[in-house]
Parts: sequence; C-alpha cells; structure tokens
Amino acid sequence: MTDLLNTRMLPGVRWEILRTLHVGGHLGATEAMCQQVVNAAFVGVTAETLRNQFDYLEKRKLIEVQRSELDPWRATLSRHGTDLVEYRVDCEPGIARPALQG
Repeated sequence: MTDLLNTRMLPGVRWEILRTLHVGGHLGATEAMCQQVVNAAFVGVTAETLRNQFDYLEKRKLIEVQRSELDPWRATLSRHGTDLVEYRVDCEPGIARPALQG
C-alpha cells in the first residue's frame, strides 16, 4: 500500500476500530476481531498498521490496550472514547467519524 493511500485511509481505520470496540462493550475486542472489521472496509490493512492505530487511539485517551507478548492484544473504549462514538463530544481531526444524521 502506498504511503499516500495509507495516510488517507487511517482516519477511517480509526473510526472502524472505535465502532468495533463500542459493540464489544465492557469486554472490548481483540486485535483479530478489529482486523476482520477493518479489512471488510479497507482491504490490505496489516496487523502492524492496526497496532499502530491502537497506539494512536490510546495516546488520545480514547481506548485502553492490554498488550501481551503471547496473546492477542485486547482493547476497550475509555469513557472519552465511548462519548466520541456516541456523539456526545466533538471529534477532533484524525478520526473519520461520519456526521450525525437527523
């Protein structure tokens, strides 16, 4: 994947990760679950790209990541991440959250 294409798709990848974690509720989701959802929307997203986006979202305090050397990573939404997905707070640049309809 070219860097330009990668850069343009990352905000959408981040939104798909957040939506997936929201569906997972308090259990969140593993990186494999997120990868399946993300690859349904954006073909060719690698495990490395997904983990980089986990890091990005964690630094923005939108998710909490449980890392393991042996097991898949697992993530859950933070309080702020939940508010973002549920349209209770403004979305800063870097995440392709669709406009609220209605």
